[in-house]
Amino acid sequence: MPLLVSYSRLVSCVYRWIWLGRIDSEPPKIPAGSIVFAAHYNGAIDGFTYGSQLPRFLAVTSVQWHRHMIGRLLVPGISVQRAKDGVSGAHNLAAFRNIVGHLRAGDRVLFFPEGTSRLGLERLPIQPGTLLLLRQLRRVAISPAIFFAAAHYHQPTHWRSSVNIAWVGPRELPPSSAGDAAWVSAGLWEAQAAAQARLVSPPSRLTWLAPLVALPFLPAWWLVASLARRTADEDNVIALWKFIFGVPVTLLTLGILTFLSLLLGGPWWLPLVSLIGGWLLWKE
Repeated sequence: MPLLVSYSRLVSCVYRWIWLGRIDSEPPKIPAGSIVFAAHYNGAIDGFTYGSQLPRFLAVTSVQWHRHMIGRLLVPGISVQRAKDGVSGAHNLAAFRNIVGHLRAGDRVLFFPEGTSRLGLERLPIQPGTLLLLRQLRRVAISPAIFFAAAHYHQPTHWRSSVNIAWVGPRELPPSSAGDAAWVSAGLWEAQAAAQARLVSPPSRLTWLAPLVALPFLPAWWLVASLARRTADEDNVIALWKFIFGVPVTLLTLGILTFLSLLLGGPWWLPLVSLIGGWLLWKE
């Protein structure tokens, strides 16, 4: 699916451009046909964050995102079930065969071994699906290069947050399945320690100007933040809801402000300059 691989990369880059601030990331050369096991913190946002730093790739995502068209457009990739998703085991068998097929075809695969996310430094248990994938790779005699990645968000639920990403690898698939969970967990811990050790870049001296420049948009963004916190069932998806609500609300606000500016005889481009200026200056 070359089109899906390219689209996944495009979605990640658009997200990175709109949402993230500074990124400190030095990914190694990740060859075709590799797997990246990534630590999971910030819901679907993590997939966009890591994906924006990867060459063309395909992410493995929860089946809950692929139950409707909007979800498939927002979070493209191969869907797998989790225990809480309520999907039959046959779905995962087909999904893992699909993953193996993509690796054989030379596609890079982004995989979250913990299956779900939580803000903070606590790592979650490695899910059975991760162990099933490793057994499947041994069964079909595929030994891809394996990398581990972890992200450290300066302000994980804030717009334009800076983020440090650390990469570990390549590693070879162990010959035996005994200790697979501990091996994957150790790789994630190593990457996380490296991400935490990176110094967070100091904010720009002009950051304080951002709210002043973007002042006309602040009421709309306050509304977005409030809606996101009310909608999110856990803190780890607040950033995702801010992104989902924020893009259309910001565009609608831009249209209204532009119309009012024209109606009042002011420069039509002033709201656009306000938005772009605030976006460029705002760094968390």
